[in-house]
Amino acid sequence: MAQGIFGLDRVYKKQVQNVKNDNFDSWPESATYGYFGGGYNNPYLSTVDRIDFSNETTSAPGNNLTQARYGLAAVSSSSYGYFGGGYFSPPNTYVTTVDRLDFSNETFSAPGNNLTQAREGLAAVSSSSYGYFAGGFTFPPASWKDTVDRIDFSNETTSAPGNDIPSGRQGLGATQSSSYGYFGGGGSSVVSLVDRIDFSNETTSAPGNNLSQARYNLAATSSSSYGYFGGGETIPPYVTTVDRIDFSNETTSAPGNNLPQARGRLAAVSSSSYGYFGGGTTPPFAATVDRIDFSNETTSAPGNNLTQAREQLAAVSGGASYRIKGSRTYGYFGGGEAPPYVATVDRLDFSNETTSAPGNNLTQARNGLAAVSTSSYGYFGGGFAPTGYVTTIDRIDFSNETFSAPGNNLTQARYGLAAVSSNSYGYFGGGETPPYVDTVDRLDYSNETTSAPGKNLSAVRRSLAAVSSNSYGYFGGGFTPPYVATVDRIDFSNETTSAPGNNLTQARSGLAAVSSSSYGYFGGGLAPPLVTTVDRLDFSNETTSAPGNNLSQARYNLAAVSNNSYGYFGGGSSPTRSTVDRIDFSNETTSAPGNNLPQARESLAAVSN
Repeated sequence: MAQGIFGLDRVYKKQVQNVKNDNFDSWPESATYGYFGGGYNNPYLSTVDRIDFSNETTSAPGNNLTQARYGLAAVSSSSYGYFGGGYFSPPNTYVTTVDRLDFSNETFSAPGNNLTQAREGLAAVSSSSYGYFAGGFTFPPASWKDTVDRIDFSNETTSAPGNDIPSGRQGLGATQSSSYGYFGGGGSSVVSLVDRIDFSNETTSAPGNNLSQARYNLAATSSSSYGYFGGGETIPPYVTTVDRIDFSNETTSAPGNNLPQARGRLAAVSSSSYGYFGGGTTPPFAATVDRIDFSNETTSAPGNNLTQAREQLAAVSGGASYRIKGSRTYGYFGGGEAPPYVATVDRLDFSNETTSAPGNNLTQARNGLAAVSTSSYGYFGGGFAPTGYVTTIDRIDFSNETFSAPGNNLTQARYGLAAVSSNSYGYFGGGETPPYVDTVDRLDYSNETTSAPGKNLSAVRRSLAAVSSNSYGYFGGGFTPPYVATVDRIDFSNETTSAPGNNLTQARSGLAAVSSSSYGYFGGGLAPPLVTTVDRLDFSNETTSAPGNNLSQARYNLAAVSNNSYGYFGGGSSPTRSTVDRIDFSNETTSAPGNNLPQARESLAAVSN
């Protein structure tokens, strides 16, 4: 995830990993580790420290930047972190260098595609496709930069698109939502200004909602709903202030839960649950790591600090099993057949794995539906109701768990479909109208309109499942008839569909699917007979296998959700089940923890926030 300069912010790519039997999307984000790189402690440093988000311990893996420097910034894709720019001494010069961190093995290299302009004190944000480095300073002569450089994650080329921030400054902090990057504070003269870059068209603007306090050399981090700008300098003194930007309306405020220690020139990373502000100067140089709890916005100093005190470092979040599963709090299982058809929505709390029925249900009882989600909303589409096949899309607002029917429905009434999500769109594929169909409908998250782009599955089928990696969506299994093992792929970059040829190990329908950062898992289904099989799809080479850790109970027409550590398969038949099975992504073991759905049902759908 990307971080701003002296605070680079996490790359909150809203990438949706999906699930289905009626597919349910889970949303990706959360990295495994945070990496703090470079900085200054007399001398300049190339050191990289790692924080393990699972236990908050810190260490120095030993693979450092290719060049000692301070005042750099960092961004990340799903596979790599990129540390760019900074000041290097000797020979006392500003640099354009971009170092790449491979999350799979934590090695560093210098690919050779550097920034277009040498500078230090810059900040950086990331969309799902690009990293953006903005602002900075060079001397002589003294020059504060407004330049925005872009790195294309698909080929690692860098360019200057020409849409720069409205004013040149250094020492700014940066954070991002799924749609925008925000650059806050900084100096030539010290400002409270917040500039925005729109990821959809790369235009920059100043929305007008600024920080509560003018400052520079601050850092920033983000949850799924808010960005937090922490610390900094006001010439003098150093401050503890934490400002919050609400991504839903771009208003800013100072909640009052500040850093335990006043400091500037720090950096920040994010896990799914916490933000960590590390290093900086008070003065003297600090190794302190402060934590902000996203659930209640309280701050603390856990005591696991950097291995080395330093200032003007950069930071990024990632990890060997990184994939941005988006910061998830709950999974929602909606609709299905008990019998009769139900509109019930059950909630799974990922923090303790308990289930409950919040009481806000779908607008229409139905089964055989599919679901996708953004960071703010979940969308349940299609299905079969007592009145027949439906096109209805219901929306759940994750902020208050209320449901509504926006009115932009599928282009075709059908049930037994599956769905995946890219950063910008949800794709609902297959199903039965009747007859069986190969249709792929697209839901545009920016305006909630739906359309049928015309790039459909390779074959008609229903009761399939779906998952997504950062770049592709995969629709697997189903019934045509006969039962099939086919896996179709949709390329998110151009929406073309194909059948790569690496299919499930077993033909079946009514299965469900979840994904971790590296793999997709298709579980259960009807072959026949009913099966417990879990197939694994390796996103790195698209091969499929059956690891041998299966569901506790053979069933079909189930649904699934996931957070960054576990996948949960819930419900199904026959007979109608309430069982919730868990797959541990760290070792692929499966178990039935015992916290089941409040109501036994089949042919439901699920999403995660």
